[in-house]
Amino acid sequence: MQWRGIRIRIHPTFIGLLLICALCGFAARAIIVFGLVFLHEFVHMLAARGYGVKIQSIELYPYGGTAVLEDTFEGKKKEETIIAFSGPAFNFALFLIIQWLRWEGIFRGEWALELVKINFWLAFFNLIPVLPLDGGRIMRACFSGTFGFVKTTKVLAMGGRWLGGIFILLGFILQAFGYYLYEPTLFIILGVFFWIGSGKELTKARIVFLKQLCRKKEQLLSKGLMRSNSFTVSQDTPLGKIVDELTSDRYSLVSVLGGKDKIEKTFSETEIVQGMMDWGLNHKIGDLR
Repeated sequence: MQWRGIRIRIHPTFIGLLLICALCGFAARAIIVFGLVFLHEFVHMLAARGYGVKIQSIELYPYGGTAVLEDTFEGKKKEETIIAFSGPAFNFALFLIIQWLRWEGIFRGEWALELVKINFWLAFFNLIPVLPLDGGRIMRACFSGTFGFVKTTKVLAMGGRWLGGIFILLGFILQAFGYYLYEPTLFIILGVFFWIGSGKELTKARIVFLKQLCRKKEQLLSKGLMRSNSFTVSQDTPLGKIVDELTSDRYSLVSVLGGKDKIEKTFSETEIVQGMMDWGLNHKIGDLR
């Protein structure tokens, strides 16, 4: 499905959620959730376009979505934070507006309360600090400069996998004990969504970061200067481990510690990345020439 040249994809877990809601007699609620999730992603898209980022496609998940961009913005602290926060902020704003209308007696009834609940859930659930949720993207934007983009992505994505596993386990426990205050299958679908989404983040982390390094090199050449940092490693340190420590906002210099605690050689991050592409992640920096 396409809308204004943007391909819209609905993830199988989202379809599963809609089908379960329909079978349980919650078809109208499912339609509302679908509409609000789409608007949530639409706001992300508007925020991205505000920074001149072109959107190729949007993939909808049960409680959010992912925008596929032509020019990646991940790792840019300000841009990624604002784009990620825009979706939950939209749902929280709707939550406040509808709740105020209910207090004033303008908007009443069961559906008014349902809209309040769904928007509250979408806003705060998406701010959980794990990937692939918006909260995880905000955390990555804030801490990737300190701990490295790839390492930060790995930690937050593993958090998403753990959360997914908890939801799946909780779903089976609820099913086993017949506790149906919430449909147990919904927890299982949500857990699968987390597992798949966090896996995607782990898979593309290094690819995204390599694109950032290329963009950073272009920025260095165009401006003529850039802030830098440096760190020291032993000769046996794998190149992949070093790349995980690189950040997107500073140019790194890596010194190799040799015999008698003397610095034998210093490599630029460009040389490190090139060596990784030529020799692989496990190639030792001491063997790099």
